[in-house]
Amino acid sequence: MVAVTVAFLVGTTLLLSAASAQSAMVAGGDNDSMIVQQYDSYKTAQGNKSENELVFPTTTIRQNGTEKRVVGIPENAPSEFTHLSVSWKNATIPSPPSAGFRGSVSEPTHQRFQTQSSKKISRLVVPYTEDSSIFPQTWYVGNVSSVKSLGETDAFLVQTTTEKQELPQQGTMSPSLFSYFLGGMQQIFQTLFVATIGAGILILVVIHNITIMSVRDRLTEIAVIRSTGGTARRIVGIFALRAGIITFVGSILGYAIGVIAIRAFVNIAISVGLSVSLNPTITASSAQILLIIVVFLSAVGTITGAVATRSVVLPPPSRLWKTTGRTISKRAQWLPTTQFRLQPRLLSWRTLIPTTATLTVFALIVILSSSLVGALAPLATTSTGTVTEPEAPYPMASRIDSQYASELRNQGLSASPEIIVAQVADGKPYLARGANYTAFAEVSDARLLKGHPPRSESQAVIGQDLAQTLNKTIGETIIIGGSTSPAMTQVMIVGVYRAPGMLDDQLVIPLPTAHTLSTKPGTVHFIRTAGGTPDQVVDDQGRNLDSNRQHEKIHITNVSAPEAAILDQPIPISATVENTGTNVQTRQVSISVGDKTQRRSVTLQSGEKTQIQLNMSVSRPGNHTVEVGQYSQPLRVYKHSPLVLPILPEKAPPGSQVGIAVQTITEKNISGATISIADTTRTTNEQGLALITLPSDPGTYELTVQKDERVHTSQVKISPNASRRLFADVEITPQQGSVYTTPEARIRVANPWGTELTRNLSLVTPLQTHTQTRTIPAYNLSETRITLDESTDSESVEQFAPGKYTVQIVSNGTTLASDTYVIVGDERIRSTLAQNTQFSAGSGLGQAVEMMFGNFKLLLFGMVGLAGLTTIGSTTSTFAQVVHARRRSIGIYRATGATQLQLLRLLLGDVVRLLIPAAIIAVLSALGAVYLVSFSSLMTVFGIQLHVAVNPFMILGIGVGALVLSCIGVIVAVVPFLTAEPTELQ
Repeated sequence: MVAVTVAFLVGTTLLLSAASAQSAMVAGGDNDSMIVQQYDSYKTAQGNKSENELVFPTTTIRQNGTEKRVVGIPENAPSEFTHLSVSWKNATIPSPPSAGFRGSVSEPTHQRFQTQSSKKISRLVVPYTEDSSIFPQTWYVGNVSSVKSLGETDAFLVQTTTEKQELPQQGTMSPSLFSYFLGGMQQIFQTLFVATIGAGILILVVIHNITIMSVRDRLTEIAVIRSTGGTARRIVGIFALRAGIITFVGSILGYAIGVIAIRAFVNIAISVGLSVSLNPTITASSAQILLIIVVFLSAVGTITGAVATRSVVLPPPSRLWKTTGRTISKRAQWLPTTQFRLQPRLLSWRTLIPTTATLTVFALIVILSSSLVGALAPLATTSTGTVTEPEAPYPMASRIDSQYASELRNQGLSASPEIIVAQVADGKPYLARGANYTAFAEVSDARLLKGHPPRSESQAVIGQDLAQTLNKTIGETIIIGGSTSPAMTQVMIVGVYRAPGMLDDQLVIPLPTAHTLSTKPGTVHFIRTAGGTPDQVVDDQGRNLDSNRQHEKIHITNVSAPEAAILDQPIPISATVENTGTNVQTRQVSISVGDKTQRRSVTLQSGEKTQIQLNMSVSRPGNHTVEVGQYSQPLRVYKHSPLVLPILPEKAPPGSQVGIAVQTITEKNISGATISIADTTRTTNEQGLALITLPSDPGTYELTVQKDERVHTSQVKISPNASRRLFADVEITPQQGSVYTTPEARIRVANPWGTELTRNLSLVTPLQTHTQTRTIPAYNLSETRITLDESTDSESVEQFAPGKYTVQIVSNGTTLASDTYVIVGDERIRSTLAQNTQFSAGSGLGQAVEMMFGNFKLLLFGMVGLAGLTTIGSTTSTFAQVVHARRRSIGIYRATGATQLQLLRLLLGDVVRLLIPAAIIAVLSALGAVYLVSFSSLMTVFGIQLHVAVNPFMILGIGVGALVLSCIGVIVAVVPFLTAEPTELQ
């Protein structure tokens, strides 16, 4: 049982070591960075600097009501931190001018400023000579004396290092990506260390139980030794040494089991198709940790063995033969008449303590794992998605154009272009996110609790949880460093927001500020979306286009097909195809209906579009699908067309006359059909029309239409309050277009009544309303076509903006018919978006975690699985010790007729009695332990505060798991005693 527990520690160590190695690989392994600290005074910073550190005095001045930062460059500052420079950004220190400041101006100019003491000054400002700098170019730079002349100054203390083994506990790091992953993994180690301590407690329980059983087996020998002069100290030493050897051997065996089990676990996950990037192998660092574990546990086992033996062998030899077990009454037929009792029959309530300790550790590991999963759950939700650069190894390595967000918004989605800037401040990793706060809030379900959104590049809002982690509030400043770029800036917190999951543990800074720390202006890491899936340009097999498939720039923009058809009858299908590329393109377009497919080859010039039209048929009735490229729609195929009544009033005045048309689903008129209602029967003419006089008495009547074997039944309500309503239909052509498309509305208005009707008819669009007063003759169908962007105002140039619109036909306030029209943005932007990006569900950080760990939940589930095996081992040891003490009672039951199955049922019943209070105490103890730990930094990983959400499913899962694992443990423990002969149990 020691081996199983050690296997848990070994497996956990290998998993976490592999995760740590993977995170270091993701970060690139480059740990060169600078550390920036801020001091309240230049003098204090000078007093704390070492020989290789630089002090930059800084202050703020106001220009036209806007606050600007000025930083002084010391004389001994190098022109560049060469070891920090990267290919996309040099770690340049701007050179100060001989007089005045450098700033973001195109030519030298004198500018007026106001200092913090309200003194007005004028200074010469000259342009920057460097393209990049460790400071934002929106800052002014000058020499130290120029900055100090502005009044009281703060200071930045900058330390550069090339060898960093531990995270600094003061200052902000830049670049910080490697340190962010390093610090995050250290926090995970600390969090799971709580569970590891619990596993060590299990070792104590196991060794204690094994030693107690061993001592009780040898009470006679111990009594003889004590009676012949042997000392208790010597006996304690023997059993302590034995316990230490057992622990050592069990640790070595557990080491082997842990390595094999975790490798098997990963291989099984890979074989079933899960994404796994972890490679849990023995490394020098993991071997060192495992060696410490083996030595520590061996020592603990020796001490535990001595403590367990001492309590048994200290009494005088005459008392060593006395047992502590209780006797039971002998009843040969006890089982059939035994009633349920709370008191265990064989097991002792003393088992409750070690069982509770074991289950507490199991519950603790489950709760911690579920907290980690819960923190990452919002990252993988399908209600949001992320648009990134194709084949980027992880979202922070992605680079896409931020203007793609405009096209996504044109598709009706919420879109937020964002930049992730990993941070390490005062030894704590956290995330800063460059984004427009309004767009961020739309896709994140965030709400501002206090303060206001950022109004300048030097302002930021902070999540409520992160504010607690960093101990920051509104009005305080914070230094931000680049994650992969050598840069730094400073922002003031102006608001606190609340958002789900880990989104509440971030600092949201303006995009221009993030550009100075990471990507170039106009480029972002990814675009997060909400409200649906972006339109993707795909091939005939539904596969997304990527930048390596430039030949497929011919896109299907519209498809028209009926929703119902007749068996073996032509089905008209049309598709609009457009070339959005810059060259002549050729594409094979596949059109499928059911199991039949036809292909058409189209060759189009740049910007040209064409329409493919063809007829197909289906030879099998039922539900089918029409597929054209990425478009699909359902199709119902009938063996014989059902009867359709396109115009039938639901309500009508008594005695009114109405014309009823009978058609097929393909709008073919059916002659010779009989229409019956009450005592009236009529037959349709060649146009499929019959004139019916409705009943004179109010009520609901059944109207039946029959043609051969086909029958259609409807209901008509006759009421004096019913009005004669017109019927209408509107169809927009095309149903999708660009802002330059001129859509047309085809309007058909029918008067089925036997009298002419005069009505106000309105065509309502988002831009305008066309209203006419029309008189429709009896039994008449009229058709009108109207261009939607026609305006009664000749000077109007207003157009439909991209989006989805509804067009309605309204008569005297009642909507008769409606249709939708979709306007998309420039197709060239849409094509570029589709070809140069890829979309996946979840947030960018969720993808980063999945990429870094392969499948992060798999890591946690693996730990829970190992904890379950450990729980089985520990409960087996506990129950084996109790059953061993009660072996004589078991022998008596066996001798008096109890079967093995009856005894097993009795023992399992005892387990259930013991488990109910043990599980309750274990869950409460685990939750209490987590609650206490939550006041420390142990419940923060990667800057994310873990929150334990107690829900019935988790409690039920822990309870069921505890019951199953304990039952397995008792079965394993009692099998040797149930299979032994009764005489062997004395």
